[in-house]
Amino acid sequence: MQVYDFSFYIWQNLMKTICHRLLSCQYVVVKQYVYFFCWMLFAFNLTAQTKFTRYDYLQGKLTPLRTCFDIKHYDITLKVVPELRRISGSNIITFSVEKDFQKLQLDLFSVMHLDSIFFLGKKVTFVRDSNAAYVDLGVKLRKGSAGKLKVYFSGNPPVAKKAPWDGGFVWAKDSSGKDWVGLACEGIGASCWLPCKDHWSDEADSMDMHLQVPHHLVGVSNGRLMGQKEISSDYVQFDWKVVNTINTYNISVNVGDYKRIHDNYTAKFNNMQAPLSLDYYVLFDNVQKAKLHFKQVHKMLEAFEKYFGTYPFWEDGYKLVETPYWGMEHQSCVAYGNDYSNNRYNFDFIIVHESGHEWFGNSLTATDPAEMWIHESFTTYSEALYVEYHNGYETALKYLHEQKRNIKNTEPIIGIYNVNYHARKDNDMYYKGSWMLHTLRGVIDNDTLWFNTIKDLCVTFKKRNITTVELVNFMNKRTGKNLSRFFAQYLYKANLPVFEYKIEDRGDRNLTMSYRWNKMVNGFDMPVQLTATKGTFETVTPRKSWQLIDLNYFDEKDFKIQPDKYLIDIKKLTTKELKQQQF
Repeated sequence: MQVYDFSFYIWQNLMKTICHRLLSCQYVVVKQYVYFFCWMLFAFNLTAQTKFTRYDYLQGKLTPLRTCFDIKHYDITLKVVPELRRISGSNIITFSVEKDFQKLQLDLFSVMHLDSIFFLGKKVTFVRDSNAAYVDLGVKLRKGSAGKLKVYFSGNPPVAKKAPWDGGFVWAKDSSGKDWVGLACEGIGASCWLPCKDHWSDEADSMDMHLQVPHHLVGVSNGRLMGQKEISSDYVQFDWKVVNTINTYNISVNVGDYKRIHDNYTAKFNNMQAPLSLDYYVLFDNVQKAKLHFKQVHKMLEAFEKYFGTYPFWEDGYKLVETPYWGMEHQSCVAYGNDYSNNRYNFDFIIVHESGHEWFGNSLTATDPAEMWIHESFTTYSEALYVEYHNGYETALKYLHEQKRNIKNTEPIIGIYNVNYHARKDNDMYYKGSWMLHTLRGVIDNDTLWFNTIKDLCVTFKKRNITTVELVNFMNKRTGKNLSRFFAQYLYKANLPVFEYKIEDRGDRNLTMSYRWNKMVNGFDMPVQLTATKGTFETVTPRKSWQLIDLNYFDEKDFKIQPDKYLIDIKKLTTKELKQQQF
């Protein structure tokens, strides 16, 4: 081992030790600072092992050139030219001034042309730096004021090789040979096509989209359709309006030979003044199929309203739009490409999962992709809750156990901060995250409290950004439990906690069990249920040190640890192993 490698090994373990110690801190006053420090150390540790370019930081890091202004509104005009795979248009960016500044950073991929930028009716200068542009407004703006830029752009945006995973535009043809265009850019970011402030932490308060498409096609975007008009003999413009906050990666562009199907949903658990408008934009040949298949949208909305509260973007309506890729959670315009098929639990995975993101991801949004678990873990768990609501708890357990097979435990769920991190090698933020939440439900062991906590989380942070620190602090306060070490274990340690035990026959016709937690963060004390008495589950609280309990039966085969509530590793020790670890 080289000296550098050995030094890094020491540094890595030192960081882990510091994190574990801090996460054991009991002082309420420093609780949120403890978490912040822990995650920063962890992120630094990961970053040291991974190579990133300065351009990763230009997109992922909030520098003074980005924090000096806050986005209020995007007014986008976009012309889509399918035969050239080209787009062009403008973005009027309205912002508030958070700190005095004269220069700011906008984001747009270098493959796109930044044609010109206007401020106060005058053309201003800018300097391109790969996927960033430094704009000099020519005057200093003061904190508390507001401004508006008009940015013209054009070019051939990146083509997605496998949307939605690698991101970009999808240029396809439908079965009749007509153009069929979609966009999915969560990973690479909206700056792959749109000049904007491309950071999750800054959502526009509202948006207008003027989508210009060939006259024989339909253009669909987020929010409500305000009208359409011919702008030339060849092109028609569709005007869409979003009145809620929206993240840039959720801005949707869809072009195709669409037919609109309209429906309504009436809230079941909350009083709303008007029904929720449902619109489905599907390819002309699929209208009858869609009318039947999309009836399950009502079942999805009912289940999620029960568990998470009313659909968060009621004013903008709910849409499904058929796309030439599998699906994506575009806000109020969910991309659907699952070929009208249900799974063995009789629901369409794309409808349920991507719509679940309307609550977790679109309404309640992480500030950095490093914390994307907030989007995916809750949404993946929402699938099981959908099954539970309509088919019962036992069926939901079967669904959860199918998810469990996909867990790898190869790297932490928390990613690397400030670099727009999407380089995860597994799907643990989905499936392990879902089981983490199911395990937490078992730890709380009070379904009334559990479901009220989840719903209150959605309501408290509705249409807001949230960090892991804020989420954990909320869960601690709402449940009255210290869950800090629980989240530390499952989010930033790759391995699962190990329940180690040894059962011994002491010769008195009863059994004695030694047990403890191993391979866990310091202070980890998650309770579990096991059979101390035959046929009855009782709760014990293992810790790092060994504990003893009498088992009131004679056959070791009768011992069980509750198999349906916890995501843990279990290791039965031999007598020799037990003595070695005890001494």
